[in-house]
Amino acid sequence: MPKIKSNPVERMFFKYDIHSNESTCQILNCANPVRTGNHSGNLESHIKNFHKEQYILLTNEKNKKHQNDDGRYSTAKKLKTDQTGPLDNMILRTKKNLSQVNLNKNKVIESCVQLVTTNGRPFQLLDDSGFRMIMNPIFEAIGDGFKINSQNIKKYINEYAKTIIDNITQDVDKKLISLKVDCVTRLNRSIIGVNIQYFKDSQLQIKTIGMTELSERHTSEHLKEVLIQILKKFNINNRQVFSITCDNGANIVKMVRIFNENEETTDDESESEEIENINPNDDDALLSDHQVNDMINEPEVNLDADNLEHEITTVLNPYYEPLPLTQCIRCSAHTLQLCIENGLQQPANLNIITKARKVVKTLRTQSYVALLKKDGLKQAILDNITRWSSKYVMLLRLLELKTFCEDHQQINHDLKLNLNEWKRIECLIKSLEPVYFATKLLQKKDLTIGDFYGIWIQTKNKLNQISSTVSLSILNYMKTREVQLLENDIFISAVYMDPRFMCLLTVPKQETAVNYLLKIWDLKESLTCIENLGIDSTEQPDNHITDESETNVEDDADDGDDFEKFLQNNSNIITIRNQNACLPSSSQDSNNTTLKRKLEEFSKSDRLNYKEDVVKFWTEKKNEMPELFELAQILLAVPATQVSVERSFSGLKFILSDQRSSIGKDILENILIIRGNSH
Repeated sequence: MPKIKSNPVERMFFKYDIHSNESTCQILNCANPVRTGNHSGNLESHIKNFHKEQYILLTNEKNKKHQNDDGRYSTAKKLKTDQTGPLDNMILRTKKNLSQVNLNKNKVIESCVQLVTTNGRPFQLLDDSGFRMIMNPIFEAIGDGFKINSQNIKKYINEYAKTIIDNITQDVDKKLISLKVDCVTRLNRSIIGVNIQYFKDSQLQIKTIGMTELSERHTSEHLKEVLIQILKKFNINNRQVFSITCDNGANIVKMVRIFNENEETTDDESESEEIENINPNDDDALLSDHQVNDMINEPEVNLDADNLEHEITTVLNPYYEPLPLTQCIRCSAHTLQLCIENGLQQPANLNIITKARKVVKTLRTQSYVALLKKDGLKQAILDNITRWSSKYVMLLRLLELKTFCEDHQQINHDLKLNLNEWKRIECLIKSLEPVYFATKLLQKKDLTIGDFYGIWIQTKNKLNQISSTVSLSILNYMKTREVQLLENDIFISAVYMDPRFMCLLTVPKQETAVNYLLKIWDLKESLTCIENLGIDSTEQPDNHITDESETNVEDDADDGDDFEKFLQNNSNIITIRNQNACLPSSSQDSNNTTLKRKLEEFSKSDRLNYKEDVVKFWTEKKNEMPELFELAQILLAVPATQVSVERSFSGLKFILSDQRSSIGKDILENILIIRGNSH
């Protein structure tokens, strides 16, 4: 719909022909009646210059249009008119003042804290003259001598950080949590970053709990001490730490291994002391005849080999508590990168990458940069030797510039690559494409272990289909590392609780997962200190997993999706193996065996399409399978990568900059905690 013109000049004096794009003046005896276009400004200029009397009529008509019925200008028109004047006059006429602005003391404090934390501005900004000119009138309006400067802003930063710490402390009370740990060095200052992951109200929470400066060598013992101090600020004890995700750094991996050593020693010592203090002559320590008869008549419990040790320990030691289950989870993105780096170490690959890099360096000289720009081509990209993905990007861009290189290779032999070398580059690009896109997918913030394993298997299938020397080499390294992944109890338990990819586990691995899930449940229960939480099958109807109302994803699968077909095939094979295995099902009513039976039944449920959201799946099953839902939340919170920690490190350059290199250790950590939890 065309815009309605506010200037009536065309309607009053002109006739516009849209085909010729000409406006003809309708005033009699006009010396130059035809004007190009119908712009109101040009038409009004014509009336003003050649028809004085009509111009007076036009002016009166415009004034009538801009007035209200009472003869005063409208507020909107007045504001628009005022905007053309000086700033002081505009403020004076519109009468804008602080009392009409939604701003108070708390809002001012919050804004200034955000300025020097989330936005990364230096403290000195609060003392700059321009900032004071803006803020001083606001401070005066607030009154009570209130002001904010580069010194007292630190007090407010500490208060805001304390509020964040208190909120997280409340969230993780008596919960199993997962950590992500990494280290970085900037401006000769080493920082250990710690993120925590847990579920709250069925939503995954990713919080920064530590950005602590390291004052000693990065030994595993020192890292452990620092980590424990960070956890103490949030009242998190060692037994709550379910997993620690890290890269393959030997010091951090060892730190995880020794994380609970002192904890276990302390528990043993306390238990022995309590047992030694029992008085054998105390009547309370002896069983009555009635208690003995109850024990004799108690129903027999069949114990399997997996929980026999647990049952014996519980009977002999009334002070028994499940040991911590803390395990190291290797960063999935880093694990994949190691496979790629190893796969590219063949001399032929290194040789062609070196030649390609030489051509790229030539293309990045000033003369060729100008020629590429003149031809409308993209600039060549030089790789970063420490990042394999930059090699893929470099080769891909070089292949796009192949014609340009061939056109100029006679003049400059540094641009020359023979036919076989170009084919080799094409082969490398094709072989690296699956792992390149897999690496991109692994950058997802809330990536679960199931998500990672699905990407991993899908990438393996694509590499196998390409079947080049490079792709098969990477594939072999992936298979080797996959064996190590599947030796991790947390990893296979997380895959087991993911109905999209459970079918990828063998029957023995599924059995291992079930037994480990029972240990997780025992540890969770010991933390919450709640008795008899298990649901007795005699009191409540058993909720079978394989409900008819569930969607049979296999029937709705996309016929053209090769990976979905692959998962369907694996699901069918595992179903047959489970039937042949004839796993014994416990019939006792004890909580542990009831939970085990539910976990085993879950393995027989319909598989979920790999494109579905597993978090949403478990949220919908919260009431139907409460125990499994709680276990799933613990395992879905286990981070598969360190992405969030590394992203925090990337923002460190704005906080620990050249202008703020001498910032104190404590205030630096509080700034980074606020910044890391600002989203």
